[in-house]
Amino acid sequence: MGKDDKKAYLNNSTLIIVAFCVVFYARIVASTTRLSLLNLLHFLIVPLVCTIAVTTTRTRDSKQIALCYSFLTGLAILFGVTITSALLNHAGLINAIVSFMMLGEPFIFLLAIGCISMSLKSFLTVRNSLYWGVGINFLLAAIQKPAIDAGRIYAGGLNGTDGCGGVFFVSGAGNYVSATVSLVFALYFSTRRQDSLYVKLAIASAALWHILFSDSKQIMLAYGLAWMLLIIISIKDIIKTLKLLISFICLGSIGLWCVQNVEALKAYTAWARPELYGADGLAWYAKFYSIRAILDNYQSPFNWLLGLGPGHTVSRLGAWFLRDFAAILGPLGSTRTSIGADAMDFVANFWLTSGSSLFSPIFGW
Repeated sequence: MGKDDKKAYLNNSTLIIVAFCVVFYARIVASTTRLSLLNLLHFLIVPLVCTIAVTTTRTRDSKQIALCYSFLTGLAILFGVTITSALLNHAGLINAIVSFMMLGEPFIFLLAIGCISMSLKSFLTVRNSLYWGVGINFLLAAIQKPAIDAGRIYAGGLNGTDGCGGVFFVSGAGNYVSATVSLVFALYFSTRRQDSLYVKLAIASAALWHILFSDSKQIMLAYGLAWMLLIIISIKDIIKTLKLLISFICLGSIGLWCVQNVEALKAYTAWARPELYGADGLAWYAKFYSIRAILDNYQSPFNWLLGLGPGHTVSRLGAWFLRDFAAILGPLGSTRTSIGADAMDFVANFWLTSGSSLFSPIFGW
């Protein structure tokens, strides 16, 4: 490795850290400084860092190059579909651009990481910055919880737990994002062979506590469904399937007993209301409200393939973003429909959806 190579690797790895920090800490910086435009800065920084990384990389590793091409191909397909949907449905070009960035930005960031060759020192620096991010997020959420309980801060939700967003304070469902960071880190750490079982259990316990005190129950439901899907797609590997199935049954049984017998976990029984899930149950009526509204607006067979256009339904773009940043995006030609606004009104005025986002016709879709 030559001197110029080392300099390039160091610069690119530093840019990766900068991009990560802009994305990861944007929400809490914007909230504490009340500069909401900071939430949009990552839409500029991440593509810029990716472009620099891709154009300056000197990697010759065939697997690394193949990985980068797979990211580029996927992003190109996503961009093409988004633009086509916008054209078909007369959505604004800015709708398509923002929608593409919302969905594609994580993969643009991964492309930037995947295309550069790092020295061991640079790799450890990037990794440690991610570790620090996880720790800071957890500590902030843990501090926010007692502050919310004491009435010192309020950040939404029926009991204020939406405010336990860690670095994602305040962002409505920031508690789910914050707790997911802790859970994903715990799952990652469980695969590290060099760490002791006690360390792994401590991190897993902290992640579960984070989910509990932030009232992010739906994460467990989502990961439970993901685990079931993993069992299904692993069916050809009998040994792996049995391991996953036995682990799922054991952990599920333990979880069920805890929910029924541990007072701190009784909140997980809130969904256990059979009357909501019958053929005409209110749970289905509420959850599929926006789906019915979307289908009622289909006018062409192409809508089944390309939808109603970016930002025209109940995505985060359609339900929140275009409304919150109308002063900026409106002059740029953004377009909206009534579907997102009507769904938001439905959520606010229906007792079941206002009580839990599990039944929301927006949240989760």
